Amino acid sequence: MKGLNPVLLAGLLTWARFALPMPKGNEGREDYFVCDTPVCLQRAKTINESLNTSVDPCEDFYSYACGGWMKNHPIPAEKSALDSFSILNDELRDTLRELLENITLVDENQTIVDKLALFYNSCVATPELPDRRDVMFEIMNASGMPDWPKTAKEANFSEEAQNMTESSNTTESTNTTASRNITSVIMRTGMSSILSIGVARDTRLLDSYVIQLDQLGFSWVGRKQLINQNTTYSRPIIAAYKTVIQVAMKFMKPNLSDEEISDLTDKLVAYEGQLANLTAPPEERRDLLKLYHRTTMEELQNNFTNIPIRALLTNVFKEVNITLADNETIEMYAVEYYTKLNNFLETVDPDMLYNYAGMRTMLSWVGAASADFRNASFELSKIQSGVSVQKPRWERCINSVKATMPSVIGHLYVKNKFSEEAKQEVEDLARRLMSVFNETLQTIKWMDNATRDIAEEKLRKMEARIGYSDKIVNMTYLEDLFQFVPRLPLNTSYLEAVFVVSVNSGKKSLLKLRETYDKSAWIVGPAVVNAFYSPSSNQMVFPSAILQGVFYEHGLPRSLNFGAIGMVVGHEMTHGFDDTGSQFDAEGALKQWWSNTTRAEFKKRAKCFQEQYGNITDRKANMTLNGINTVGENIADNGGLRLVFEAYSKLLKDECKTDTRLKGLEQFSGKQLFFIANGMAWCSAARPEYLKILIQYDPHSPSQYRVNIPMSNMPAFSETFKCRANSTMNGQNRCRLW
Repeated sequence: MKGLNPVLLAGLLTWARFALPMPKGNEGREDYFVCDTPVCLQRAKTINESLNTSVDPCEDFYSYACGGWMKNHPIPAEKSALDSFSILNDELRDTLRELLENITLVDENQTIVDKLALFYNSCVATPELPDRRDVMFEIMNASGMPDWPKTAKEANFSEEAQNMTESSNTTESTNTTASRNITSVIMRTGMSSILSIGVARDTRLLDSYVIQLDQLGFSWVGRKQLINQNTTYSRPIIAAYKTVIQVAMKFMKPNLSDEEISDLTDKLVAYEGQLANLTAPPEERRDLLKLYHRTTMEELQNNFTNIPIRALLTNVFKEVNITLADNETIEMYAVEYYTKLNNFLETVDPDMLYNYAGMRTMLSWVGAASADFRNASFELSKIQSGVSVQKPRWERCINSVKATMPSVIGHLYVKNKFSEEAKQEVEDLARRLMSVFNETLQTIKWMDNATRDIAEEKLRKMEARIGYSDKIVNMTYLEDLFQFVPRLPLNTSYLEAVFVVSVNSGKKSLLKLRETYDKSAWIVGPAVVNAFYSPSSNQMVFPSAILQGVFYEHGLPRSLNFGAIGMVVGHEMTHGFDDTGSQFDAEGALKQWWSNTTRAEFKKRAKCFQEQYGNITDRKANMTLNGINTVGENIADNGGLRLVFEAYSKLLKDECKTDTRLKGLEQFSGKQLFFIANGMAWCSAARPEYLKILIQYDPHSPSQYRVNIPMSNMPAFSETFKCRANSTMNGQNRCRLW
């Protein structure tokens, strides 16, 4: 956190109706210590400004902890939401901007940091430069779609496609002219318009990487809107989406009539809706063991004859000189989708498939080439997220470099900003929470001994990685990560820069297929305001950028850091034992390690959370929460909070003989400060439009429920704040898993 002048707080408190009395008896020690250091004084001021003491904490603790914060933090016009994470992210953004803009651009002997700086500068300069239709043509040509979009008046693709199929030695043999045409289109345009491919750790042979295939994803418009395009909610979104596509078409072929463009766009969006309907919703994709299918390339081709999988994969990996055999292992997570897709392709018009593939490719890149397209895409954002002003160009460019070159931007960040104290304290927190979690496992009656032993092993082997990987400060390592990025001349356009960096990332990912799994690899870089758990590597990561602000500050009473960053640690730790994380063992293998009886007990308790959250209707969005899609995060929120509170209570009992309070806020005991710190970590404000998107697609519940529901599920909260038996926060029908 940036240094702030200490502020004396005497006389600043508002003694309102629900201001808490001085704790007595067992709730808080009467012989407490008061922290009046500059750090504590500043945090007391921050807390005082965040609270709304006119709210009863036993009725709505979120509004109590965050009411003042919401009043003091109106959402900026360019943002769809504002929260503790985004405020820290703004600080990170400003730091990165200063670092990048202080790098002198060089034309020769470029390091990867030099290329990063040129990437950023080319992005910032884009609005001042002419559109780059020429570069976009090159990309579309390289992608096999030089004449996109193909309208109804232009030559039919079928004859051309059939000739290509018959002359190709790589495509699969098919029985009909239509299927030959479809095969040739797919071979020409690639697989990104019909399926998803990746290279990841093999979930069975853990020292290896494997090809993974999944269903198609949709990024511009949500799956529900694509399937239900004519609802009151969907219509304006779909209309704006169509405008985005039409602008892209006009950019590539200015001579096309509005009628031609409109007709083709309508057909493409209808076609995309059909594709979306083939996919499974996220609620049906949480049981990974049920989804998982291990097969070979030959078996896949035999089962899905209308999808040229063998030829597609062969061509893709040929780009990095990897030869695939017929018995190449493939992991699938969407057999039902591929079955539906195989049947669907029998009826698809080859021209439509070609145009859809071109549309997806075009929408990925044209924002870096066309000012009109950027304006049209912003109009779509306005409808979906409620923003009224675009973010500054430099801010969007910071987001772009973070997304495409996270390791290099992380290298810059940790060289200039990292707290060793934070690392040590979070490591200590993780050890304490693991100890408490292990004690919890020992006392759970619904878990049999065999399952308990494996759960303990998983917890024991779980890694907590804090700050950053040592590799990220190694320039040789970074240069190798971007080995396929050539020298970038000073006049390189943003589109050219982002394209070559993305191509590099794709090649590096493919090359992993023949490498040994790297257990030392981190799943995320340090310049990220978030925390993560990876079930396939059984590792938690707490990047440097989150170890500050409301989440952590060196010198604060333990109650505040436990309640904030401690909650984050407990949350990620519990993810290893949520409904999906619990399907992976200690080494990261996807397997059923639970006994049937214990798993049934687990599911019964998880269902309690599904129903508890699924019965909540958010009044602002006028939508019911998705209790199934959010169950993993809800389990982590509840389990994580309980774990860290028990760890803090144990610390008070065993190590801290005197309660620590804040100068000016002496009415709050350490335990009360713990819950206040936890609530403040989730303070947020969101526009209704954006909130609706979150409720439909985000696996996290909205912030107020991430505070109120876990606390109402904890008897310790009501004991700490002396809540009446019939108060809202003193839940009667509590859910508990961990």
